[in-house]
Amino acid sequence: MENNIEYRIFREELSRLHKEYQRCKDPSIKKEITKDIELLVNALQTI
Repeated sequence: MENNIEYRIFREELSRLHKEYQRCKDPSIKKEITKDIELLVNALQTI
């Protein structure tokens, strides 16, 4: 049950980060967002 909640939270954050990435104009910030996305994808794979 707890993993399901964590999974949903991470999926919501991943969705938010993808939207933020698409709106972002600054390459350096996009790079940081990409790192965050990769981290969340890895976290989702372990749940």
